[in-house]
Amino acid sequence: MTARITSIDFQDIICKLASDKAKAREEGIKLLNTWLDDERTFGFCKFLAEKSSVLKHNDSKNAESWTFLIKNLVQCLSLEISSAKRRQPKLIFAKTLRVVVQHAESDTVSGESYALSPVARLLFNHALNVLRDVPSFQSEYAVLLRHLLAVGGYRFHMRKRVYSDLVLLFMEKVERSLSKESAGQSIPREDVFRFTLTLQSLLENPPGDIPVELRGDMVKGFVRIFSYVRDEGKLPKKLLECINTFLLFDGPNLGWKSFEIHDAVERFVLRYWFSTQDRGLKDALISYVKLQLSLTRGASDGSGFLEKLLDLVFKELDQLSCSNPDAVRDKKCGLLAGSQYNAVDLAALVFRRVLTCTIKKQLSEKRSRQEHIVVQVKERLIEGKWSWHAAAYFLIRNQSFRLETSLCVQWFLGLSENFDRIINTANLEHSYAGLLWTLR
Repeated sequence: MTARITSIDFQDIICKLASDKAKAREEGIKLLNTWLDDERTFGFCKFLAEKSSVLKHNDSKNAESWTFLIKNLVQCLSLEISSAKRRQPKLIFAKTLRVVVQHAESDTVSGESYALSPVARLLFNHALNVLRDVPSFQSEYAVLLRHLLAVGGYRFHMRKRVYSDLVLLFMEKVERSLSKESAGQSIPREDVFRFTLTLQSLLENPPGDIPVELRGDMVKGFVRIFSYVRDEGKLPKKLLECINTFLLFDGPNLGWKSFEIHDAVERFVLRYWFSTQDRGLKDALISYVKLQLSLTRGASDGSGFLEKLLDLVFKELDQLSCSNPDAVRDKKCGLLAGSQYNAVDLAALVFRRVLTCTIKKQLSEKRSRQEHIVVQVKERLIEGKWSWHAAAYFLIRNQSFRLETSLCVQWFLGLSENFDRIINTANLEHSYAGLLWTLR
């Protein structure tokens, strides 16, 4: 039979937590934890869920509810931190608050949704103060913060000033850690990764629009952070995902500042674009380039970026043409794996942008000395490289209304003149994926 807490038990916990004596508060924390063990958790959470459900709005004073428990826990933690001047505050206090918050929002345990709405703002404010001032509580409070942000409605209870301070705080933590590592100091990479994970959670869950005054500081923060990134791995991948999230949510509002980010990230992108074996990193790199490409529309200095991208996708398609296009889960001929799909889709986007810019005018003097992109694409189509056929298919299917009809006619004529050879090559090599992309 599941143990059931009573009102007397609950009031005993509250009295101890609210005591002005450190020993009594610690006893309250330990007593509360006895009800958070696996065998007794369900009964404890069900008791609070039932009591909370009958309360009227803002009627939580001295009530047996999640809200009342959280308020007392926050006050208890504040007293523990302020009284621990010559010692580290005890970690069990932070762990207990984190566990209570997680149980309060666990539908399988408490049966209640948005139970913490009345105290969400209090928790965000409290988390900022602790994360800023109590190093020993960093890990527990970072998990607590990520948990609150994961519940969609809670972020709107967070003041924008608090949000800005949290974002800059975690950017500073990441930057400081990478700086120390660059200087030769031993820094636990897992700690830096957790900082980055929390930063990403903040970026994905702003309380509305990102504050205007925060944008410039975030751009400068990312520029400084990537000045320390030297190698690939899960941390640089997560940092790039953070930038992608920032550009996705607020990129159009950045204007020329997006180029500041690119100046810092470009070396990393070019260095690992072809060398990485991490598909997750490659997908993040492609997403980053797509986002920056979408932000260069109308930008006066976007032509240099396009020119570099064009060289990049040429090499990417040539490299892809040497791989197996049939390497997908169901072994269905003519289908692309996720990373191949993303690369081909990017190539089509770049081709469309370059073609609409270069029909009447070349990108630069350097590009004008080379053959026109239309001719180059036609030559590779004639060669029968499947990746180029796939890119042409994506381009024509998705962007044909933006292209000159004469371009498509020129490519189709080249394919028709060499179609017999393409079929013979497919029969000789027993590989028909390229032929299928041609037929499409």
